[in-house]
This record gives sequence, structure tokens and C-alpha cells, in this order.
Amino acid sequence: MSERRKFSDYEKKSVYAKCNGTCAICGNPVKYKKMTIDHIVPLSKGGTNGMDNLQLACKRCNLMKSDFSTEEFLDKIREISKHHRFVKIKSMFVKEIV
Repeated sequence: MSERRKFSDYEKKSVYAKCNGTCAICGNPVKYKKMTIDHIVPLSKGGTNGMDNLQLACKRCNLMKSDFSTEEFLDKIREISKHHRFVKIKSMFVKEIV
């Protein structure tokens, strides 16, 4: 397993350019000074510090993603979203029946 380390300015600029200055998770623009570098496959799950495993993320997305892979994280978001839509629809019908 690779160890967490501080990235050089060159690496940070490369990741920023690779992602066109936008968060790879939510798609919002991120200022260079506010960027975080996210491991697509977390180090805890066998990911590396290689450039192909790094992406730009806003601080909020990076914190929420935690040690999920990007795909696992997006699956969780979809699952939560489906649940909330179901609860909202269910509550609309319950109100009409009562």
C-alpha cells in the first residue's frame, strides 16, 4: 500500500490542469489555492500516488468521499437520492389518503 504524502507544486498543477480546474466529483470550478487532491482508488484500498490515480476535488467532496472509490461514492449518492425520492413520494400519497 502506498503511503500518504505531500504533493509537489508541479504535481498539484498537473492534477489541476488534467481536471481543467473543476472538481472531478461535483463538476464545480475550484480555485487552485482551495484544491485538494483525491485518490480515485483510495490508498487504503490499494490505490497509488501515481498521476493516473489522482484527481482534483473540492474540499467538501473529498471529505464526503472519504475512503470510497469514486464509483462507490457515486453509487452511495444514487442510493441516497433514490431513497429520498421514495420517501417524498410515499409521504405525498400518505397525506392524500388520510
